[in-house]
Amino acid sequence: MLNMGFKERMKNWQIVEKWPEIVGTRVAKHATATHVDTENLFVEVDNPVWQSQLFLMKEEIIKKIRVYNRNIKDIKFRIIESNRKKGEKE
Repeated sequence: MLNMGFKERMKNWQIVEKWPEIVGTRVAKHATATHVDTENLFVEVDNPVWQSQLFLMKEEIIKKIRVYNRNIKDIKFRIIESNRKKGEKE
């Protein structure tokens, strides 16, 4: 049973890698998919405005993820320090 969860997480990792394709480059400049478990995608966002916008887009993003036959049921958004985010992208 534990092995099934591991396999599902490995399949779902594709979503982290494809995040810029799923949301587009403009959104990907402000939000980064960081990890995934069997049902949740975790995304770091550089400010509260983008967090609110992505929250409103959540169902649309989940529909795009389903194209990859992945079982993501929710996206968890977390605000990170914008200086750290900028430093990682440069």
